[in-house]
Amino acid sequence: MKYDVVIIGGGLGGLQCGYILSREGYNVCLLEKNSQLGGCLQTFRRNNSIFDTGMHYIGSMDEGQVLNNFFRYFGLSGKLNLKKMDENCYDIVKYKDKEYNFAMGHERFIETMLGYFPNEKEALYKYTSKLKEITESVDLFNLRESTYHQTGYLDFFSIGIDEFINSTTKDETLKSVLLGLSPLYAGVKEKSPLYLPMIIHSSFINSAYRFIDGGSQISEILSKNITENGGTIMRKAEVTQFIFDSGKIKAVKINNSEIIEGDTFISNIHPKTLLKIAGNAPLRPAYKSRIDSIEETTGAFTLYLSMKKDAFEYINSNYYVFKTDKVWEAQNYSREKWPMGYMMHFSPSSGNEKYTSSIIANTYMRWEDVVPWKNTTVEKRGDDYREFKRVKAEKLLSVIETDFPGITAKTESYYTSTPLTYRDYIGSPTGSFYGILKDYRDPLRSMVMPRTTIPNLLLTGQNINVHGVIGVTICSVLTCSEIIGTQYLISKMRKA
Repeated sequence: MKYDVVIIGGGLGGLQCGYILSREGYNVCLLEKNSQLGGCLQTFRRNNSIFDTGMHYIGSMDEGQVLNNFFRYFGLSGKLNLKKMDENCYDIVKYKDKEYNFAMGHERFIETMLGYFPNEKEALYKYTSKLKEITESVDLFNLRESTYHQTGYLDFFSIGIDEFINSTTKDETLKSVLLGLSPLYAGVKEKSPLYLPMIIHSSFINSAYRFIDGGSQISEILSKNITENGGTIMRKAEVTQFIFDSGKIKAVKINNSEIIEGDTFISNIHPKTLLKIAGNAPLRPAYKSRIDSIEETTGAFTLYLSMKKDAFEYINSNYYVFKTDKVWEAQNYSREKWPMGYMMHFSPSSGNEKYTSSIIANTYMRWEDVVPWKNTTVEKRGDDYREFKRVKAEKLLSVIETDFPGITAKTESYYTSTPLTYRDYIGSPTGSFYGILKDYRDPLRSMVMPRTTIPNLLLTGQNINVHGVIGVTICSVLTCSEIIGTQYLISKMRKA
């Protein structure tokens, strides 16, 4: 069968594109290689505990805020089971054994930080002013209709976040605290652009929410809406070949057998993975070379703790804990000095508001650590890999125990994942947590746009623009705007 639009990859970006276009009357077919949709929205259940694999909290979901407005259009508002996080400390950065609370709201954030840094009022106002300036520069962040393509936000891709923080204050501890959210984007001191962390922080400072019983509810609702709009979703349908005709994509082959034809194709998979599957695609050699040469963000080792019943009280905050005085160095660990920090997330449950049954801890893990098993597949990596994960899990848990005494005794069982897991489930070539590494020193080299030189191939997903729910959502709108028009689509979303 031939479709108007074929979407490759059922992550958030693919699902959102599928919804937008099917809602507009396009005959859409979405292809997902796994049995579960959602990409980083995927969840799994073990020992009566539900675990998120990647999407642990979302921002700007209060009435009238940007993600709430987007989600109303996508048919998600009022259907998601969410819990608002602690407004006084939705994020906590623990640095040099002292905790620093990140509060919601720009004024409350400043007031809270002044409690730790009473002489840094000017620096904190500079920081929050820049947050507002950057978000104001993005039309789609504000669902703003305009008669021109606003590009002012691109300037913030050519300024480093470290450079900006250094210009606001000389207080080394304040610098480290403001950079304490860097694990949210796997920041690199010499490369991370100002735009990326500021958009992410801006989203959460407005409001922060967790998913009750997991984030897969988003993919479940979106997939249902797509099929109700007449769209087709095929699971366990891995694209293994592209078929070209006269410089365009004519069809894709799934699972090395079935042919799916289409007029337009949208790829929601990693650009490097796309190039590998596409083979001799009619793309400029310089484009292929640039995509292949872009660095990836560092991957993660994740520890999933299934807690004993009514043993560990739920904490309505995230923790960003550093075991080094140099925040930027957390991913530059040695074998002896691992981990140098971790992120801690506590999952709320619909069945028990007081206690949590699921705790997730993420820490950096480089691809080189798992290279010995790169040619293996899920559940077939061998005893040495299982021992590798066990040693890492026990070491990470022992570090967590120093910050949360008694947590080990309250743990029923644990499960783990490594960059290999993300490679095989999410399709990131080296298991990177956040895909492509943006570099402010050469922003155009590491920037991938929705449109390609193949006339009927568009890109979407976390590697275009910014990762995270808000970044991917904006990107899905950008991608679909190439088909149905920016102003038309923004107008529809504003009226939703």
